[in-house]
Amino acid sequence: MGNQEDYRACMSKGLKGKTGLSKEERQSLFCIQSRLCSGKAQTEEEATGLCSNTASKPKQQASAPQNNPCASVINMATWVQQPSGDGLCRPCLLAPLTQWYMDVLNTTELCHLAAELEGAVEGGEVALATKLDEVKGKVPPDVQARLKEFDCHAQLYKGGEDGN
Repeated sequence: MGNQEDYRACMSKGLKGKTGLSKEERQSLFCIQSRLCSGKAQTEEEATGLCSNTASKPKQQASAPQNNPCASVINMATWVQQPSGDGLCRPCLLAPLTQWYMDVLNTTELCHLAAELEGAVEGGEVALATKLDEVKGKVPPDVQARLKEFDCHAQLYKGGEDGN
């Protein structure tokens, strides 16, 4: 086949009227027809062989688990109470984290939740961390994802440039 119009006409002719097929049968038919229409195969048997070889190759998973450093993030109330092991003052990170939360909440018209956070500041570090966790459960998914990113950054923080 020489051009795209010829290819489309060939594919349409080869697939037309084929109903009641399973997903696998449709995929196989499409593969075979595309090999024939593109000229990669001259016969149906040759196309079937090419498609069998393609099908037997394992596909690389697009959604294979990546090395996601945020996968190990825990709730803030638990995290703030655990020893850091590296001398980092975890409660000290709550102030900037709370400010990040409040900035997002105020810019997304969730000011009442920002006010709740502000009120929790006086309750101490565990109360504040607990409120951070509660707020995440009260916001839309896109805002929640952003707040969880903040948690991730706080929990992965290792200190200044020299690691302290």
